Amino acid sequence: MNRWVPHIYRQTGQQKDVPDAIINEALSQAHRVQNKELPAILTLRHLAFQTDVSYTNLHKIISRDVDPYRSFSIKKRSGGWRRISVPQFELLKVQKYIDHFVLSRIADSSYSYAFKSKTSIADCANQHLSCRWLVKIDLRHFFESLSEMQAYRVFNEAGYNNLVSFELARLCTKVLPLTAKKYSKPNWRSVGHISMYSFYEDKYNRIGHLPQGVPTSPRLSNLIVRGLDREIVEATDEYDLTYTRYADDMTFSTGSSCFSKKKGRDFINKIYSLLPKYGLRPHPQKAQIVPPGARKIVLGLLVDGDKVRLTKHFRSNLECHLYYCVKNPISHATNRGFASVLGLKNYVNGLLAYANQVDPDYVNKISSDVGKPDWPI
Repeated sequence: MNRWVPHIYRQTGQQKDVPDAIINEALSQAHRVQNKELPAILTLRHLAFQTDVSYTNLHKIISRDVDPYRSFSIKKRSGGWRRISVPQFELLKVQKYIDHFVLSRIADSSYSYAFKSKTSIADCANQHLSCRWLVKIDLRHFFESLSEMQAYRVFNEAGYNNLVSFELARLCTKVLPLTAKKYSKPNWRSVGHISMYSFYEDKYNRIGHLPQGVPTSPRLSNLIVRGLDREIVEATDEYDLTYTRYADDMTFSTGSSCFSKKKGRDFINKIYSLLPKYGLRPHPQKAQIVPPGARKIVLGLLVDGDKVRLTKHFRSNLECHLYYCVKNPISHATNRGFASVLGLKNYVNGLLAYANQVDPDYVNKISSDVGKPDWPI
């Protein structure tokens, strides 16, 4: 990303008879964001030029005239389905630009460990080692609960003007069909931040949400809930709890002998009371208070010792897959119900990558003992 030269911009604008007021506003906008090491994005056309995509296509996407996503559902291990959205090529290109040059340069919460290049699940679990009590809270429909209005505030607070912030928010969100239950709620049909831009207004006044599966949603979600993380940390002080968040998984722990199940229930209710302000809802059935003596698991890792460990179930599962994949990956894929050998390969490689984050010595040992599969693809 090259930093532009203001006086050349001014000279070029004057040569084209652009009014001084417009030039001054553009320069002011550029200074605001570039002082934060963010790229200057003056208009939608300017963004289209920088990313080498069609301005007309971006305008249609922001106007909600087209649905630029291909969506499908995948089954979750815990049950239920996860909706994945894949953006069209040009939108994907713009979203990657926004994620890399804008969102990655805005400071997010230090209590969040997901979607960061220098942190891992193991880093998150490490914060809770040797705890006596563990409290876990899960959020329901995390990405889908975060709105374009919240995304707008992230860009606006970063220094972008109102219109550009609105356009960036629209490029990072999607709407559901008009029949979706969400639009029976007034806060998802509000037009407060849209009314300024009638040339973009969705005739159904639908507010978009962060779609799961696009490049911008992970970092943008972290930035949207920075305020929630701060409020939660203030609430933890009274209970002497350590807090971490990994996307929609909130974990709290303490080594205090004064904590109790009653305090845990009171604390959970306090956290639940903070969530509506950010449009979030808890998953009460998944809330846990784990007492002393019980097995402590954070994000699938054991934290009841002085170092994080893989669970016995995970290790057995991985070793079983490796054993049969070394023998005959095609037969194993069929027996285990995988749609293809490629699907099995991706699954096993995912398990290995996860294990390697936590215990690389273990991965080297089983690779040596069991061997490596000779994948036919």
